[in-house]
Amino acid sequence: MPSLRLIARRAVGLFNVKKAPMRAKIAQAWIDQRIRQSDIIQKPSFAADLKRAGVTFDQWHPLAVAQARTFASAAISSVDAYMAAHPERVAKVKRDAETVLGHQFDLLGSGPYHPRCPYRAPESGGYQPINWAYDPIRNVTFPEGFHYKEWDLFRDRPPNADVKFPWELARCQHFLTLAQAWRVTGEARFVQEILDEIRDFHEKNPPGTGVNWTCTMDVGIRAANWAIALDLINNCEDVPEEQLFDAYSHLFDHGHFIRANLENTYETTSNHYLSNVVGLHFIGAFFQDLPTGKEWIEFSSKSVQKEIDVQVLPDGADFESSVPYHRLVIELFLGSHRLAAHLGRPFSSHFTRRLGEMMDYLCGVLLPNGEMPVFGDADDGRLMIATDYCDWNRKDARHLFAPASLALSNDDLRLLSPGWGAWEAIWWGFDISSFTPGGQLPGSNVKLYPQAGAAVSRTGDGRYLLVTNSIVGTVGFGNHKHNEQLSFELHDEYQPLIVDPGSWVYTSDFEGRNLHRSTAYHNTVMIDGVEQNEFNSEWLFRMFEKANPEHLRFEHAAETVIYEGLHRGYETQLEEPVLHHRRFEHNRSTGALSILDTLTGTGRHSLVWSFHFHPSVTPQLDGGQQQIHLRAKGKTWVLSWDDAAIQVSLDDTWFSPSYGVREPTKALRLAVNDLTTSGSRYAFQVKRLFEA
Repeated sequence: MPSLRLIARRAVGLFNVKKAPMRAKIAQAWIDQRIRQSDIIQKPSFAADLKRAGVTFDQWHPLAVAQARTFASAAISSVDAYMAAHPERVAKVKRDAETVLGHQFDLLGSGPYHPRCPYRAPESGGYQPINWAYDPIRNVTFPEGFHYKEWDLFRDRPPNADVKFPWELARCQHFLTLAQAWRVTGEARFVQEILDEIRDFHEKNPPGTGVNWTCTMDVGIRAANWAIALDLINNCEDVPEEQLFDAYSHLFDHGHFIRANLENTYETTSNHYLSNVVGLHFIGAFFQDLPTGKEWIEFSSKSVQKEIDVQVLPDGADFESSVPYHRLVIELFLGSHRLAAHLGRPFSSHFTRRLGEMMDYLCGVLLPNGEMPVFGDADDGRLMIATDYCDWNRKDARHLFAPASLALSNDDLRLLSPGWGAWEAIWWGFDISSFTPGGQLPGSNVKLYPQAGAAVSRTGDGRYLLVTNSIVGTVGFGNHKHNEQLSFELHDEYQPLIVDPGSWVYTSDFEGRNLHRSTAYHNTVMIDGVEQNEFNSEWLFRMFEKANPEHLRFEHAAETVIYEGLHRGYETQLEEPVLHHRRFEHNRSTGALSILDTLTGTGRHSLVWSFHFHPSVTPQLDGGQQQIHLRAKGKTWVLSWDDAAIQVSLDDTWFSPSYGVREPTKALRLAVNDLTTSGSRYAFQVKRLFEA
């Protein structure tokens, strides 16, 4: 049983009188939300708001057709020229749209599946109703027909079903692909599919009913995608106007729901609340000339601009301790920034500068091949998917570079934009007639991002070191933070060698979720089986700050980069405290990495170091030697250690490059038992081996 002294150390910060104002703020937000919810059914419908504005639908709709409601249709004239120069891109859009017409989806690692509703027959026109509450991995359907406030995920879901599957499908990010197909082919069947799906969704998921209304974040992203798609198809003359009226009405209802159910009643806001207000911004833009639409624009534009200072750290990183979530948050901020400019109500220069800092951080931590490192949680989150809906790379953030380059007037981002960047930029409303993507990979970068807790050494020829030593993010909430203090990722000559194992899944596998965010699943040392930061295995999105990390040194001299840091997780978590200090030295010309661990404390402890290898690496222990060979693509590297007393094992483990995807791989475990940690030092080295 922990001593009173240890209990006291662990309790520091959990009950803090300084948090009283925050608790009062949360209580007031909760009361305000309940007031908004209480009269949601009394809010004016789309038809009523038209009447308040003194116009009929027949008068209003031509204005909506003539004026680009969102930025999506603002540069539609660019499509013809692009089609002529890039017929392969148009063919790809048509193939993806045909796949969507067949209701075949591949989401969150599912593999291709068809969410057909088993008890609803195909309609006379051939439309096959969708099962909007389906988990394809477990082949189960979530309950239907309940009020969203009565929902309890772990009580009401089918056993271990993943609620992210219905939420992800119901974001309707495939609508943009259908709208693009209509624009490049003129075939009304793509428009009809969008309208049929909106009607189908509303029939099975009326506002506030069912699993797809239990998370306002997903309602907001769905609304944004509906608004973008409806803006692109509203001039189709081959569908009855009453179908468009119904679709607009359902979109309008989303606005009332979001406004009444903002996710701002927690200790802090996060990407959820940001998705709420960004979604509301898009709905407001669609109904910009109606009274309620104007109020939504006013509220959401102020809210989005405020959040960039709440959610973005001084060094430009999203405050949730995750690079994949940083991508999502950039896209949300960029979407509203672009929309505000399109509406003639541009955001402040301060907002634009902060958005540029976010892009700088993203570019700074990218892997040599241009993909994102998996640092913290990853759930494939996006605002909109304008390119390659059916097979986009979940580790790729480069779709942001072309629109961000044009929005921020940043030519460095243009150079990093992939060849298809111009296509992406069209659907962000930009004229691309003078835009030429650079198609370059990220170049050299040596930088410490102190608030993000990331130290980077990247060369232009494929060498890369990322050291992570971050605080518990989201102002200490820790919803997407992993125990990765003084962990690292290493690549050499574009070959990933030692990598972060990723996130796997969330609520559908408690054990897997906790394993992937644990200390043992990162490339660092674990002492006595204790986590660096405390978490409860039942609280999947909380972590409590115990490590209190520090950056001690970051230097770049000649071809050498040195990072030194420490964390105090084992001082606050152990009866006999231990301080972990780690020094990295990266040779940028040879790719060699040296690591020195210093463990200072009292008592006797058991230590386990972990090194997780990329699946493309074949590790082989060198019998009788203090080293392991790492072979990949005909090349060999060697990882060595200096202590002959270390116990060695090569274990089976997992690598998760994106949500719901796991690949088998190997991890090296090095263990020392019953050790006195009074200034103990352990050295490790990774270098290329040139065999005769």
